[in-house]
Parts: sequence; C-alpha cells; structure tokens
Amino acid sequence: MDSSGPDTSLEPTAAAFAAMLDGVGHGVVAVDRQWRLSFVNAWMERILGRSRQQLLGRELWTEFPDLKTSSFGDAYQRAMRDGVEVVHEDFVPISNAWFEARASPSATGLILFIRDVTERRRAAQDLKDREHRLRESEARFRNMADNAPVMLWMTDETGACVWLNRQWYDFTGQTEQEAHGLGWLEVVHPEDRERSEALFLASNASRSAFRVEYRIRSRHGEYRWAIDSASPRLDSSGEFLGYIGSVIDIHERKRGEERLSFVSEASRILSESLDYEATLARTTELSVPALGDWCMVDILQEGGGIKRVKVVCADPALAPQVRETVNFPPVVSGHPSHSPSQALREGRARLVEDAGDAYKQQVAFSPEHLAHMRAIGFQSLMSVPLVARGRTLGVITFLAINHGRRFTQSDLETAEDLARRAALAVDNGRLYREAQQAVRVREEFLQVASHELKTPLTPLSLKLQMLARSAESLPRERFPRLSGDLEMMKQQVQRLSSLMDELLDISRINSGRFSLTLEVVDLCALVRDSASRFEPEVLRLGGRLAVDVPEPLVGVWDRQRLEQVMTNLLSNALKYGGGQPVRVRVWGEGHLACLEVRDEGIGIAPEALPRIFEKFERAVSDRHYGGLGLGLYITRQIVEALGGTIRAQSELSRGSVFTMKLPLTPPASAS
Repeated sequence: MDSSGPDTSLEPTAAAFAAMLDGVGHGVVAVDRQWRLSFVNAWMERILGRSRQQLLGRELWTEFPDLKTSSFGDAYQRAMRDGVEVVHEDFVPISNAWFEARASPSATGLILFIRDVTERRRAAQDLKDREHRLRESEARFRNMADNAPVMLWMTDETGACVWLNRQWYDFTGQTEQEAHGLGWLEVVHPEDRERSEALFLASNASRSAFRVEYRIRSRHGEYRWAIDSASPRLDSSGEFLGYIGSVIDIHERKRGEERLSFVSEASRILSESLDYEATLARTTELSVPALGDWCMVDILQEGGGIKRVKVVCADPALAPQVRETVNFPPVVSGHPSHSPSQALREGRARLVEDAGDAYKQQVAFSPEHLAHMRAIGFQSLMSVPLVARGRTLGVITFLAINHGRRFTQSDLETAEDLARRAALAVDNGRLYREAQQAVRVREEFLQVASHELKTPLTPLSLKLQMLARSAESLPRERFPRLSGDLEMMKQQVQRLSSLMDELLDISRINSGRFSLTLEVVDLCALVRDSASRFEPEVLRLGGRLAVDVPEPLVGVWDRQRLEQVMTNLLSNALKYGGGQPVRVRVWGEGHLACLEVRDEGIGIAPEALPRIFEKFERAVSDRHYGGLGLGLYITRQIVEALGGTIRAQSELSRGSVFTMKLPLTPPASAS
C-alpha cells in the first residue's frame, strides 16, 4: 500500500452510511437517471409501507404511477431536467399529512429528502386562523366603536392618545394627527382645558379611574357640554397599559338643568316686585348669556306706541349697537317677515334658526336698519310675545351671535315659558298700578267727603243745643214730643259725626298720616270717665255696666285715641249685649296694662272671629245692627301703634271678651 495515497480506512462503508441515513427523522430516497430506486431509508419504508428489498432497482413511476402526474412528480422531473434543486410542499390525501420534498441533483441522478411538515403546517394554519380571527374581531370592534352613539378613545401608559373612534372625528372635525397625543385638548373649551388636563394627568399618574365634565368644540364651532369618563387598561399580569374611555354629549341635559335653574331664578325675580319695568330689566340681564347672546324687551304702551324697556348684550364691543336699537323698534303694522313685529301682531312665538344675510335683507325697514343688523352679526333669533288674559303686552327678542350658536325648539320652549311668567308680571304690575290709582282716588274722595260732610254737622249740632235750651222754656203740654225729638236728633248727629271720624281715620291710616300724641295717662281714670258717658245709654237699654279698676294705673299713651278705643269696645258690648250686663276690668301685669271688656250677648260665629278686626268686616248683618265695620279695625290700628295687642274670644249666644294689653311705655316708633 502506497503510504502517500489517501487514507481510505476512515471512509464509512456503504452499510454504515445506510445505517446512518436510517437513523435520521425524515425520508431519504435516491434514484438514477432512469428513475430507478437506488436507496430508500427506514423512515420512507414506514411511510410507504414497503421494504427497500421490494423497491430497490425498480422504476419510481412504475411503482408509484400516481406520483408522476402529481405536484411532487412535476418537481422531481424539473429538478432532473434542469439540474437544479427544487423544494416542494403539498398535502398527500392518502397519508392525510403535509410533506415537504427537496429534490437535489447528484452525479448519478436525484436524491430526495422528504419531511412530514403536518405539525408545522397546522401550527402555521392555527396562527393564520388566529390572526384572521383577530383581524375579524378588530374589524368588528372598530365597526362597533365607529358606530357607537358615543365618542371612544384609548391611550398608552404615558397618557398619549393612540386611538379615537370615528364619532370623535365626525363631531370635532379633527384628524388623527391633530387628535393623537394630547391634541384632543385643543377642542376643549379654553375655560375648561387647564382643569381637564390637570385631572387627566393626575389620574394617569395614579392609575385611577376618572370622570370630568367639560365643553367640547364641534366641527361647526359650537361648544357643547360633555362628560368624559375612563378606566385603566391592564394586561393579564395587571400591568397598566393606559386608559380606555368614552365622551358623551350631555349638552341637552346640561342645558335643561340650566334652563330649569334660569326659569326658577327668573320667576323669583319677577315675583319680587310689582314694578314690572324694573323686574323685566333684571330678567333681561339674567337671560344673557343663559338663553341668548342678546336680549331686548319691548312693551306696548297703554296710551299707544312701543317702549323698549331694556337691551342687554354679552359682548361689550357691541355697546354702540345696543344704544342704536332705540332707532329700530318693532312695527305692529307692515313688515310681515320681521320676527318681533310679527310676534306682536300675531301673538305667537317666532323662531328663525338661520338668520343669515338673506333674512336680514328681507326684514330690514331701511338701509340703516340692514346695516345695524349686519353690525350685530346675529345668526339666529327668537321673538316671543308677552300675552296675558288674551292681550299681547309686548315682545321679548333673543339673538344668537356667537359663532356656531343656533336656537333650537327647546330654546324656544324655554323662552315661551319665560315670556308667560313675564307677561303675568307685567299684567299684575299694571293691575296693581290701576288698583293703587283707584285707592288714591277713593282715599281722596273719602277725605274730601268726610270733611265736607262733617263741616255742616258742627253748626247743626250747635243749633240743636240752642234749640234744646230754648225748648226748656216752652210749655211741655203744648210740645210733649219736642224734647224727645231733639234728643233723638242730637243722637243721630253724634252718630253721623262718629261715622265721619271713622272715615277720616281710615283715610289717615291708608295715607300714612295716622299719628299719636303721647302723654302721661291714668288708664283707670280714663276707663271710669268713658263708662260714665255711657250711663244714659245703659239706662235706656235696661242693662248694667260694671267697672272694676285699681287705683291708679299710669302709662304713656295717647289719651284721645284710648278714649276712642274704649268708646268702640263699650259701644260694641252694649250693642250686641242684648241688655245683659257688661263688665270692664283693668289690671297690671309687670310692664303691661291690661283691659278686658266682657258681654253676655249674641256672641260671634267661629268662622267670623278671625276677621272681625279687618277693614269693613262685620260678624252680623248690618240690616239689624248698622255701622260701617270700621270700629274694630281702627281700634286694632291704635292699639298696635301703641305697641300693644288686642284679641277677641267668643261663642255664639254666650257673649264675647275683648282683651287689650299695652306696654306702659310705647315703642320709640310711636309718635
């Protein structure tokens, strides 16, 4: 053996090589150029179900005729023909498996390496199916999210917005580039932006859920109230991934709350005073900007004409236009399209959602009026009439000036609600003025009539006194009735004088000229003197007047007015006492002086008792007892002016008790 030649002792024998190939985990097949099988390893024997002894030396296509026309056969023939390696993969139904065949040309033919790739294909298919399902799920989510009735969004762990649904872009008009990151804050109202950003960043830092209300700008430039709420996104391990949240338009709900609050406050203002022009002016100021950017009130004057009560505008820059509005009041006749004039003429509300330049040209009274409306620059308006008891009293007009603001039917309903309340305030105010005027006329009449009627009573009373003295010298037998007739005439004159005094007192009370003259008075002495003056009447009625008074009870009061109180109380007790005893009692309680007048007459019905101290009120028929129903009213006014109280207790057929209590020193307000 030539020691310089190659050492062939290290080369494996054919048997060893075959054994090595039998140990690999895939098939190895060799064919010569005539497609005769020259090698088949053990793995292929198992796959084919035939031994190599049965296959070696035989033609491949003869043993497997279907193989030649299969995709694998095409790959093998191309590799043999072109002398290139061909890799092919396909499903073999008979084996219910996927195989990969690598056909590599060799010096003697082809070597085929065949692997079962079923698991790999299945894994790949599973992955593909999962990806498909994921894409379908994502598509469904996006479809649902884009068609959801709310705006949805998602952020990463840094707080940057990474996704928003189509509703956001449709509502705000932003693009993805504009909205992502913190760009969404650009459409938040400037007054709400800093607060909303601070809350969002603080929540993101603490990984906590949050909820915030702010105004958001629509693509049309209108700011609408929305509520933004979000919850943290966590992965399976609990790691924070960001937020997912929703933005819900709550503008109508918010506007409803604002309208309710506005109408409630307006109602309070309108009910505070009967000066309707002042309350209308305050209500107009409240309406801006709650209901409109501009509000003006026009009232039909009772004598004719239209008065512009108030004009309020939210924008100070429009102050010149506010002053100019007095030159362009509504015109009831003519201009059928001018909304304020139309509302006045027809008595129904008018809403113009789009009041652009075409509308302004249509309704302008003159070129100056058109220029005035253009200078204001309103885009929408409402004119609502003030109607009460079927009469149109005026009109309230609201203008929407801010960009993007348009009045809606809900705004009109609120304006109509306000107008109804305002019209009621105007009507009540006018009725009150009319009533005041009527009261003034009545008081003037009462004052004049009282003076005029009382004037002839004084000389008449003097003449009667003179006549009574002259009658004493006349023979009684010739004039038997003269003395009685003269007494009756004196009583009637006194009664008429008393009625005139009551009317004068009512006039003084109503006009605020009711006054007191204070002095030191002994109440006991005053009661005894008053009782003594009633003795003739007590004798005439056949009754009895009992007076129980201590000695003395002194206070600071108006003597004349207290005598008037005693006269009224004793007159009532004797008139309604039915001839039964009347008792008067005086006593002291600390710093109070107390007086009680008790009778045992017809009494007062329970339903009449609460109102007997009111003006012109009577507990019995005036046909049987007469009087104006003013005595007890004046009595209460006097007692209360002296800082005291008076009350009545009574039962039908069991009499009445009137109790008066006066401080010994009246309050400083008494004069």
